[in-house]
Amino acid sequence: MDYTFLKQQLRTKAVHKRSEIALDHALWCAQEIVTRFHELPLPEHPVVSAYWPMKTELDVRPLMHSLFNKDITVCLPVVVVKTDPLLFRRWEPGAELVTGPYGTEQPDEKYETVLPDVLLLPLLAFDRQGGRLGYGGGFYDRTVADLRRKTNPVVVGVAFSDQEIPEVPLENTDEKLNFILTEKEIIKGV
Repeated sequence: MDYTFLKQQLRTKAVHKRSEIALDHALWCAQEIVTRFHELPLPEHPVVSAYWPMKTELDVRPLMHSLFNKDITVCLPVVVVKTDPLLFRRWEPGAELVTGPYGTEQPDEKYETVLPDVLLLPLLAFDRQGGRLGYGGGFYDRTVADLRRKTNPVVVGVAFSDQEIPEVPLENTDEKLNFILTEKEIIKGV
């Protein structure tokens, strides 16, 4: 079944709802996930892919700094070709970022390419079954599918608890989340 129209309606509502989150609450949530992240069942010495927040996405930069300070390798996704899976390049505080396609901030080619085993994904909406509504480009779905064929990554959606919806309409190409990390709780997906 084609959920294109339904997903677009949900995206519009989700963007609006997320934009209504007060800045002071958003900053508090960003600090809460720093603590809550360590409650996740993670591999030993993980390589963690984060994201540079855009617009009203939950800001994971405090978490990135915390992980880096604990000698955990942190990387950011890089769009190379629109139809290919993402690459991941090492990040460190003060790293020079370049503007990628769609306004993303990403490390340039001078930073080492690494393979993450934990992925933190931004999202517009989620459900308690591990469903994730993204922006519709399919970048993370392609990437997660590719990584799952090769390794066993821990895929974590990062969201404000207010972004939960009863059910995300999923198609065959949509990859489910292992966990959803919010300021209130960790939700087990698949």
